[in-house]
Amino acid sequence: MKTNRRQFIKISTLGTGAIALGLSSLNFNGINAAYAAEKNEAVSDEDMTPYPTFCEVCFWKCAAWTYVDKKGEIRKIIGNKEDPHCNGRLCPRGTGGIGMYHDEDRLKTPLIRETKENGTQYYREASWEEALDLIASKMSKIKKEHGPECVALFSHGTGGKLMGHLVKAFGSPNISAPSFAQCRGPREVAFTATYGEDVQSPERTDIRDTKCLVLIGSHIGENMHNGQIQEMSDAIDNGATIITVDPRFSTAASHSKYWLPIKPATDLALLLAWTHVLIEEELYDKEYIKKYAFGFDELKEHVKDKTPEWAFGITTIEPEIIRRTAREMAYASPAVIVHPGRHVTWYGDDTQRSRAIAILNALLGSWGRRGGFYVPEKVHLPKYPSPPYPKPSRTWKDAYPPGKYNLVHEVLSTGICDATIPNPDMDYQLRAWIVYGTNLLASLPDQNKTLEAIDNLEFLVVIDTMPMDITAYADVVLPECTYLERYDFVRTSPHREPFLALRMPAAKPKYDSKPNWWIAKQLGSRLGLDEYFKCDSIEEVLDWQLKHVGSSLEEMKRIGVKKFDR
Repeated sequence: MKTNRRQFIKISTLGTGAIALGLSSLNFNGINAAYAAEKNEAVSDEDMTPYPTFCEVCFWKCAAWTYVDKKGEIRKIIGNKEDPHCNGRLCPRGTGGIGMYHDEDRLKTPLIRETKENGTQYYREASWEEALDLIASKMSKIKKEHGPECVALFSHGTGGKLMGHLVKAFGSPNISAPSFAQCRGPREVAFTATYGEDVQSPERTDIRDTKCLVLIGSHIGENMHNGQIQEMSDAIDNGATIITVDPRFSTAASHSKYWLPIKPATDLALLLAWTHVLIEEELYDKEYIKKYAFGFDELKEHVKDKTPEWAFGITTIEPEIIRRTAREMAYASPAVIVHPGRHVTWYGDDTQRSRAIAILNALLGSWGRRGGFYVPEKVHLPKYPSPPYPKPSRTWKDAYPPGKYNLVHEVLSTGICDATIPNPDMDYQLRAWIVYGTNLLASLPDQNKTLEAIDNLEFLVVIDTMPMDITAYADVVLPECTYLERYDFVRTSPHREPFLALRMPAAKPKYDSKPNWWIAKQLGSRLGLDEYFKCDSIEEVLDWQLKHVGSSLEEMKRIGVKKFDR
């Protein structure tokens, strides 16, 4: 696609000269054949040193040990047995994380976009000092001319917290993760509207102790949600009933008592019919609803005509199957889970479908009950001392008419994208993006609109470990080192019991890549934000936080995962 200002530039792994490789060649090879052949000698665990980490290949972030041989080479990654995310067992992607470290296609050095006299654009290698100076000067110019709120951060992953600290200190509230609108947003909004709390991540589902698990468009067994897969296997072994609603015969369906091959886009009708059966046959948890709920009479009135026969004409699921599966849920109550799912942005009715799932769980009395949705525990680490963030005069929502995004409680990535395209009806326009660890051209809908927004940017910075589609449109590319080569903030994920997990470097950063905390601190210094980065290193921050909760960096280096009493 042609762009008016910023050309797509293929990034070469052999440098930035005339010969360049297309993105199709930048595939994930894991440990390359040459490395494997060179390192095929056996090494015992006793001859290696383990370093604690947690995985960054997916959001589950399983805690693990990275084993390094006497030559300083990373040899393998195995799960940490103390971690409730993985129970000592990583998924294939997690064990393959070593390939990110060895991959020869990694981004190796800062790159700056240049334009030749004939208009052709190319990347040239640059020093970190030059690249960071350029970024700081562009951000300062935009702040002076348009305000700090005209800079936005897109991020995904653990390191995004450090970049978020920088952007908030700079004065912008416009920090967005595409995963909200594209993955979990409708679910979180719906459950918050129903229970006053969201589902969180990992989901607070007590699959281990459930008697009935209902999967409606949730592909456990195929999505590598490690802890849930293990718990589902245990639940099946313990005789739990599995009900899978999916147009295709999925892996989960093959292990289910009931498979409902629903007509696509009709899930809401099935959920309403199940609700009808529970209420009309008085199978719902009456005491639970009486004690905790309001609005039951309105719900009963709303679903009184949403019979299984009505739903059959929409979903193609036989009325008797709808009744039978609703009764299976009721018989298992309250140890029953209608799974909230993930990647729940499907048909446009997603928030209402998720509300129906939340309400169905409420009727079954499963929220806050064993075998349903447990109440998660979390260690709250104190924030390292720094001044309050400046109060922004505008947010991304101010670019839109009042009320347009009433249900949204996080920054919407598509909203940032739209607010970057000039529009006379909008109060202000976003001018610069920092993109950390997320490929917007693959994660945002309507790629043409994303490209239009990019073309209207004054400046685009991409920070990543590997070349992506979005990398090829950046003005400056910064190579971050992989999660195996850096410290990050301690993982404090909510779970059945409070616990912490540490990530520390197992090897020095390869090539000219740098850790995200260093990048954020260096940019902060150039932007006059030193008071927000008073620490000399991230280790200083981690040790200070850990000592406030009865641990220390030294202890976490030894054990990797620390559990606390409730």
